[in-house]
Amino acid sequence: MGAAWAAKSVATAGVVGGAAVALALPVDASPAPLSLPVTGTTDTQDRTDLQSASRSEARSAAAPAPAVSAPVEAAPVVPETVGVAGVKAVAKPKPKPTPTPTETERATESSSSSSSSPSVTVSSSGISSKCSSLGLVTDAARLCTAVQRTFGIDSIGGYRPNAGEHSTGQAVDFMTSGSTGDAIAEFVQANAGTYDVQYVIWEQRYWEPGSSWELMEDRGSITANHYDHVHVTVN
Repeated sequence: MGAAWAAKSVATAGVVGGAAVALALPVDASPAPLSLPVTGTTDTQDRTDLQSASRSEARSAAAPAPAVSAPVEAAPVVPETVGVAGVKAVAKPKPKPTPTPTETERATESSSSSSSSPSVTVSSSGISSKCSSLGLVTDAARLCTAVQRTFGIDSIGGYRPNAGEHSTGQAVDFMTSGSTGDAIAEFVQANAGTYDVQYVIWEQRYWEPGSSWELMEDRGSITANHYDHVHVTVN
């Protein structure tokens, strides 16, 4: 009985010792790597094949849809051509400047105009009350009356002191402008012999019997340059 007890004790000690040894040893808890079957391709080649497949799918997705043709009936109608064809627009030509007449041409025009102007003779007894009140000498008063009656003008200047020939009663001013002034100047030219005219000034020009119009210097104003009146001086 002692031998049997001894054997049991040894067996029990062995089990306990084995358990203690097992607890004392470290245990590797990480899973073991799995091995996949090799098919003859590498990982790099697999990734390349996957990328190529992805690009192919992207191109397929981005490919444009097939063009759709509208029916002929829905196309816009082209309007018919209206107007003159084959005509090219050009700029309107600028008007040519009117040439300024020379003094010779002016003299010719004045001569022809004077010949067409009426010849009016007023006697000393026929002087109008208007012209007789202006302090004019006889020939100037007669000319004044002739112009007044021919053109119906009443704005007339005569005598004034300290004014050259106006102070002697030899000068008369017919206050007018434009075409009426031209007509009066031509009338005086045509009747210069009748009224013993010495000279005429009109629109900055000077004329005397037997000569042509001559341009005068600029005196600085419309009145001084005789653009608003015809000045006539008799002998």
